[in-house]
Amino acid sequence: MLREGITNMSQETYDRLWSDTWGDMQRFGPVHRRQHEALLKLIAKLNPATVLDVGCGAGDNLAALAHSMPHLVLSGIDFSEQALALAARRVSSATFKILDVQKEKLDEKFDLVLCNQVVEHLIDDMAGFRNMALMAKKWVVVATMRGRMRPSELAIGHYRNYSDIELRAKAEYAGLEVVDIFGWGFPFYTPLFRTVVEWLPGGPPVGSFGVVEKSVANFLYHLYALNIPRHGDLVTMLARPRESTL
Repeated sequence: MLREGITNMSQETYDRLWSDTWGDMQRFGPVHRRQHEALLKLIAKLNPATVLDVGCGAGDNLAALAHSMPHLVLSGIDFSEQALALAARRVSSATFKILDVQKEKLDEKFDLVLCNQVVEHLIDDMAGFRNMALMAKKWVVVATMRGRMRPSELAIGHYRNYSDIELRAKAEYAGLEVVDIFGWGFPFYTPLFRTVVEWLPGGPPVGSFGVVEKSVANFLYHLYALNIPRHGDLVTMLARPRESTL
């Protein structure tokens, strides 16, 4: 029933995911924590003044940015009222608007448009890429997943995982110039590990994390510090808008 609802991805279903499925996974999950750290380092190098988080959810990316780079002017868009309400409480300094990037864009432009673990959830990802390109002054950063999809990914609303070739082709067709594509996760967050986790009762942890889940997540977080840079299933793309989209 859950999977059927997410395949259709009504707003009610998406709101429910933010209420009872994604929260602790976003906050305590070792992959998400490592991803936030990597994104902060990359964004600091890009030195933007304004940042738009596309599909900002409950504001985890924006909260991390507000804490580490308080000079940034931050904005977030999402099509879930539930998620935006959570985000506004966490990051009071940011500006939020309900918006489906598959259907529309903001009129203003931002130095950096960030989209973290979102494009794989979009039915019309090409429209999403086009609108991100049109809202970017200097940079677009997209983080998503490589490789074969697992049942748990289908169950949380993934429509696809990407190859580097597909990600680059879609970004370039949408009006972006791809500067870099690199991975993260090898050797400890591997395709084998992702498959083994599927065998746990109920699949990978979702919902609220108890003491045991937090302890395991913390162990994996420290283990993942040993991963080899630029290799693995979690892929990040750095791009900039071509002149024709400016």
